[in-house]
Amino acid sequence: MTTLDAGIPEGATCRPNFSAAGRRRRRSVAIGLTLFSVGVFAALVLLGAPAWARLLVALPAAAATAVGLQVTRNTCLAHAATGMTEHEDFSTTKADAAYAEVSRRVARTIYRDGLLVGAGVGLLAFASGWVT
Repeated sequence: MTTLDAGIPEGATCRPNFSAAGRRRRRSVAIGLTLFSVGVFAALVLLGAPAWARLLVALPAAAATAVGLQVTRNTCLAHAATGMTEHEDFSTTKADAAYAEVSRRVARTIYRDGLLVGAGVGLLAFASGWVT
């Protein structure tokens, strides 16, 4: 194990750049955004919105996915972009350059996957306009 690997939980892609308190906060936000996405979709269906309008559900779905992936991949997107590490009291300090680079790489996969899930949800929501 190299010094860069020290402190990385088993199965994690990189050392977390946020605390347990941050993990709880992000998990709650992800759940809230997921419920909001479902609510937006249900409202659009019940209102008989056209197929193109149902694409709007892609935005909160992509956001929910990105926030949820931050928890599972131990990487805060904002902290990765700034090269910071968050502590239990939500204060931040500058991360080592090597850790910051690893966080940025993981953050790119979170953005990618969030956008892909959002696009998929949007397409399914759009398709639902042709079924109902």
